[in-house]
Amino acid sequence: MEKGSQSVPVVLNSVEFGKAYKEAGETTLIDFLVGDADYKVLISEVQLHPVTLKPIHAAFRKVNLKEKITAQVSVEVINEELNALVKTKEAVVLKLLDEIEVEALPTDLPREFVVDASKLAAVGDEIKVKDLDYDRAKVEITNHSDEDPVVLLDKIEEIKEEEAPVSEEEALAKVTATEELSEEEKAKRALEKEEKPEKVKK
Repeated sequence: MEKGSQSVPVVLNSVEFGKAYKEAGETTLIDFLVGDADYKVLISEVQLHPVTLKPIHAAFRKVNLKEKITAQVSVEVINEELNALVKTKEAVVLKLLDEIEVEALPTDLPREFVVDASKLAAVGDEIKVKDLDYDRAKVEITNHSDEDPVVLLDKIEEIKEEEAPVSEEEALAKVTATEELSEEEKAKRALEKEEKPEKVKK
């Protein structure tokens, strides 16, 4: 945890931290008690175990409630399964931005940007940054313009296997090989016929 400009190492219960992180994410202030001191902090730099995916490290960012800060806000797509073209497997919803950087007071940071995919009616429809629902008087998006697409409804392209074109030389080689095989087969059958003793009629 950062205390002023100094970092203070702390050990937490991973289960309790997991619950807090799931609820607050990285843009919601939480109360952090260290001894008798109570700090308002943001969770950041969370590292997960590569196998168990349990949190093994995190940083707690102490903030000044009266000063604006920058933070990465995640994009959450909902109702994808309710989209008419997704239901008929004619299109797929593509999330083009996972996170969006914003500047705001710590208490005004959005928890997440929620995008309703069911509102996309036709292939090629987009939900852009300007379509996002947030308080523009308190929150400023710093790394994207209003016209940048966040989500796109894209057509599912059918992949058809096509036979590779055969050149004249390859076709001739196949015919020759077939003819040679036929002659070999004829010779083999003729030889087998000669080896078989003829039946003597009584």
